[in-house]
Amino acid sequence: MAEVKSTFTQAQLDALTAAIAQGVTQVRFGDQTIVYASLDEMQRLRDRMIRELAARSDGIPRPLARPSVFRRG
Repeated sequence: MAEVKSTFTQAQLDALTAAIAQGVTQVRFGDQTIVYASLDEMQRLRDRMIRELAARSDGIPRPLARPSVFRRG
């Protein structure tokens, strides 16, 4: 199978996530400043970035969450 390549970096995802957490629609990454129309747009992009960065080289996406396991001691 072909290797899945992402056009996004973890640093870009981190910058976008921090901006969302602060409630701002402007992200500065390196020498570039990006202004988004809304926080909703940013959240959709963040979700896309997460999916692409989580994709394995075999094309099978990794789960974004794992089930909780509880054991009695």
